[in-house]
Amino acid sequence: MPSLCVHGWCNTIHATSGNQENHYVNVRRLLAAALFLFAGTTQANDFWDELADHYGIGSHDHEDVRYWSDDFASRPHEIRTLVRRAEPYLAVIARQLETASMPAELICIPFLESGFDPNAFSSGTAAGLWQFMPHTADRFGIQRSWWYDGRRDIIASTEAAIRYLAYLHDIYDDWLLTLAAYNAGEGRVRRAITRNRKAGRPTDFWSLDLPPQTEAYVPRILGLAEIFARPDAFNVTLPALSTVPQTIAVKLPGQLGLPQAAKLADMPLTEVQRLNPAFNSFATDPDGPHRLLLPADKAGAFALALKALPASERVSWSRHKVQAGDTLGELAEDFDTTVSVIRSINKLPGNQIRIGQVLMIPSGANAAIASLPASQQTAGARIYKVRMGDSLWSIARRHDIHVADLTRWNRMSSRSVIRPGQVLLVTSPSRTERTVYYTVRSGDSLGGIARRYRVRANDIAAMNDLATPDRLRPGQRLKIRVDVADHSGV
Repeated sequence: MPSLCVHGWCNTIHATSGNQENHYVNVRRLLAAALFLFAGTTQANDFWDELADHYGIGSHDHEDVRYWSDDFASRPHEIRTLVRRAEPYLAVIARQLETASMPAELICIPFLESGFDPNAFSSGTAAGLWQFMPHTADRFGIQRSWWYDGRRDIIASTEAAIRYLAYLHDIYDDWLLTLAAYNAGEGRVRRAITRNRKAGRPTDFWSLDLPPQTEAYVPRILGLAEIFARPDAFNVTLPALSTVPQTIAVKLPGQLGLPQAAKLADMPLTEVQRLNPAFNSFATDPDGPHRLLLPADKAGAFALALKALPASERVSWSRHKVQAGDTLGELAEDFDTTVSVIRSINKLPGNQIRIGQVLMIPSGANAAIASLPASQQTAGARIYKVRMGDSLWSIARRHDIHVADLTRWNRMSSRSVIRPGQVLLVTSPSRTERTVYYTVRSGDSLGGIARRYRVRANDIAAMNDLATPDRLRPGQRLKIRVDVADHSGV
């Protein structure tokens, strides 16, 4: 039977099977409860006041903290921009920290680590709000698969970050050393403590010899926390935020296509994707987690619509690797869908497929719902129709993009011939593409770097205008376009 379950950090609606009549009654109650609970706040700075009330690291009157507080205060527009980006997630994360009895100052970590961009991706292959490296993610129970990367899941990544921070705090029994270890690694902090202890010097954070990045990281956290706690003292105006989460985690009965979820929730697909950035494709992971984060004012109606939808009409998704003898017609028949849907989803120009090619195939009575307009499927992607006299270079220049990106998005080479009337993507078809920077090390090769980031060496060469790609020099900085989703699986 559906229920509203308050877990401290969020509310969860269960859209499961049960008596149909009772279901409608209960979902209506759920909807009413959600509207009551998430009606908003009456005071402008309730969230910031409540956040400061749960601070637990303590005051640190240190010149480095003062320096960073003043530095942040000198950039109020940047702070407001970051807060607006973080707004859908802040109350959810604050509740998670509160439930775990963790200091509220820790909410500053995602501001510094990722700028509160769930799709942030570093050159060290760290990903998500909390910038988990793959091995650390695995160590602290973050699920990763082709379908899903929990490092980008707002709820799952925060739960893992809390476990990791609690683990570090158990070691050091000091929050400043815990923050230092989160940034530099527990081994490096432990070795610094050992050196000071052997030399008879203090072992507090301020006395340790740590990497410059870490020595700045901790006071930056504390400095930003000061801004959030006392904005008036720094002449900073913070956006007014609600103290209660504006999103609800809705539990699903199984895999659900995101386009279908968007239709059931009466939301743009891009908004569903924004709140659920962990999903790499157009569907949730068949193996879970079976939940979606939705706006509070949409969650009850979504649960009602999902419950009313027969299981046979839910769109399920398969990842199929083309084998010898496969045809689109046979695949459409096997998966109970149509050739046009398969072509639309996979952006196939015709009916030709090749051995080894991976296709996403929706099936079910409403599979055609997965074939939304291209502009929506590609999260705002734009197309351009080639004109007489156009070249790849001129098109790239006109749209302020790089030729390497243009050819990659359209599965072409820089030597491909284009013709008038041809339609080209001029924005990324992937919502998870990010630019990273890599500093060349001794012994690096362009092919090795390309394999590490799962891109083509030619794309790196073109993007960085490398006249002699086989002659990299240590210290050289390369710009690389990476699809974050390609780095989710194990």
